[in-house]
Amino acid sequence: MVDLSLGVWAGVFALSVLASFCVLWLAGVFLQRHANRSTPDDLPNLQSVFLFRGEKLADHDVLHAVLAQSIGQCINDWPDLRRWLQFRFRDLPDTLSSLSAGQSITFPDITKGSDASVTLTAQSASVSVVLYDPAQMEPAQRHQALRRNLELEDQNHALIHCPYPIWKTNKGGDVLWQNAASAMILSDEGVQPININENTGKPGEIHSARISVLLPETDDVRWFEVQTQRSGQDYLHYALDITKVIKAEAVRREFVQTLTKTFANLTTGLAVFDRKQQLALFNPALIDLTALPADFLSARPGLMSFFDKLRDQQVMPEPKNYASWRAQITDVIETASGGLYQETWNLPTGVTYRVTGRPHPDRAVAFLFEDISAEMSLTRRFRAQLDLRQSVLDKLDEAVAVIAPNNVLMMCNDACNDLLGIDPDTTFAEMSLHDLISVCSDKYPDADFWHDVQTRISSKTLSKSIRKSFGKNDGSQIDCLVSTVAGGTAMICFTARPALTRRLELPLAT
Repeated sequence: MVDLSLGVWAGVFALSVLASFCVLWLAGVFLQRHANRSTPDDLPNLQSVFLFRGEKLADHDVLHAVLAQSIGQCINDWPDLRRWLQFRFRDLPDTLSSLSAGQSITFPDITKGSDASVTLTAQSASVSVVLYDPAQMEPAQRHQALRRNLELEDQNHALIHCPYPIWKTNKGGDVLWQNAASAMILSDEGVQPININENTGKPGEIHSARISVLLPETDDVRWFEVQTQRSGQDYLHYALDITKVIKAEAVRREFVQTLTKTFANLTTGLAVFDRKQQLALFNPALIDLTALPADFLSARPGLMSFFDKLRDQQVMPEPKNYASWRAQITDVIETASGGLYQETWNLPTGVTYRVTGRPHPDRAVAFLFEDISAEMSLTRRFRAQLDLRQSVLDKLDEAVAVIAPNNVLMMCNDACNDLLGIDPDTTFAEMSLHDLISVCSDKYPDADFWHDVQTRISSKTLSKSIRKSFGKNDGSQIDCLVSTVAGGTAMICFTARPALTRRLELPLAT
């Protein structure tokens, strides 16, 4: 009975062991088959493959939808992919055509502690670029994340070390972020010196304001132009140092004020027109000379309106034809822009103006109005006196030649022209003392005398008069008198003396 029980138990134990073995074997087979049926999506993808035909991207196996779309838009050929990869993988070839068929090159990641790599394998008609990264995510996705982090770091570094102040505030003016250069603008409490958040408008609109900051260490005042725009519920501020601009504007204002004071004391009328041909500057003398209303000039009229007003005020010669006059004014403007315009206006009132147009930088034009009536009157009187003196000299029987202090023939009368056979008025060239002495020497030869005359006149050593008589074949004589006149002027006079008549005495008849 005992033996039978032992046998039964032994058989049951054997069947149990056999059944357990079968179950374990079947479980192993099932798990193996299940493992064989697993898809790549169930395991982390350790590589991203890019296929190129020539230099163009033909295909890739990036599974991330957003990244795949970005790659499709931004990466079209090998240079694009090379730029995308080169911040981690250096020395990538410039072109894929440099690889020969069957050649494979691997480039390791330069990042410390990274086992990633890029392998280029050339085939007969294509080149595969494999991005391998043992990290637990898709290599292309991780590479894009690292690239984005690097870009953010570069941008943050650029903002922090930007030489121009940049900071961010909330609606209350509290500083949320600032770069190093903004320390000179923001106070110790971290609040900007004035409120520039008001009236900044809608998001995207830029509000500009100028602020001044006193630097305690140097007591210098720095000026900044701050541009503010909304960023969500906060404000971004960008400051530009315009201290030199402010100082230049102050110098310019002072210079203009100095010029204005100087021009105010001038008797010459001044009208300056800017590049838009609008009156930019005038002085009180212009009002006095032209009788133009001050309110008209202050309204900054244009050039044509200015000359139209002069015509209405009869301050310029009346044109015979209005259309041709307008064309003439246009020529005046163009000529003045070239720096060539100068004209004398003789008005019906007897007043004479000299109008000068001068060009200025940036296509500006300045017109100067001078009242030269007194000068013209004096010139006319002087010319009349000269004509009178010349008429008096021409009435004299003596031949007179006047030599100026610069040893040039100043004037001579008709008798001198007839005697010496000269006519200085018909030539543009001036007749020098040497030329005059040469003519006299040819007419009345005496080398020593004429040499002495020329030497004394040119050296201004003619202290007393010199006389000399020249005989003629008919028995008559020419008396020559060389003397000085006031102001270093010399005069040569020739007087003709007829021949003496002798009475014949006949003997008396016896």
